[in-house]
Formats: sequence, structure tokens, C-alpha cells
Amino acid sequence: MEIAMTALAEKRISNILEDHSGKLELYYNEKFQGSYACSITGVFELKVSDNISESCETLNSPLGPVYIDPTKVTHLDDDPLIDYQEKMNTLQLKGRSGMIVDNLRVVNDQSKSLY
Repeated sequence: MEIAMTALAEKRISNILEDHSGKLELYYNEKFQGSYACSITGVFELKVSDNISESCETLNSPLGPVYIDPTKVTHLDDDPLIDYQEKMNTLQLKGRSGMIVDNLRVVNDQSKSLY
């Protein structure tokens, strides 16, 4: 499976990786608590980590491998795409059915935002 990135998203993520070392993981945060937490069981985040589980699968991307827990792949549409909205300074995860995450956070292992 592949995950595409727009040129702007690729540049934004590359800039973040210049300041933070690690591998990219499309991490499904089940502890997410947002304003609609009663209806959401989790949300994807882009994690920069050196602690990737051996059970993770690999998604091919323009920036190299992006790891994902194989049990969470079902939450993705076919042909997922990471986009960047410059005006809002946000990454977005999209699929064939539309928006999956409108503010894809980039975090470290402690879930601290990296931008």
C-alpha cells in the first residue's frame, strides 16, 4: 500500500524531519479526546519515532517508508493522501471518501506536537 503526499506536504514534513530524527509512523491515537470524543474512537497522527514496533506494516511514500499498525489500516481509505494547507499551517489526511483528519498532528513519542 502507498500513501501519497502533495508537494507542499512533502516539503512541510521534510522541514520537520530536519529538526527531529526518527522514522515516520502513521499512528492511530486511541486516547484522543476532542470536542467530538463521544463518537470518535481514535485519530491518526504522524509520529516521528525511533520506537517502531516490529509488527508494523510499511506504506510507501515519497519520503520513504511510513509505518502503520496493521490493525489500523482498516481506518484508511484506499490511496490515502497527505496534503498541506498553507493558510492554516495544517497537514490533512484524505482518502477517496473525503477528509479523514483535517488537522494531522506531527508528534514525538511523548505525543508532543513538533510544529
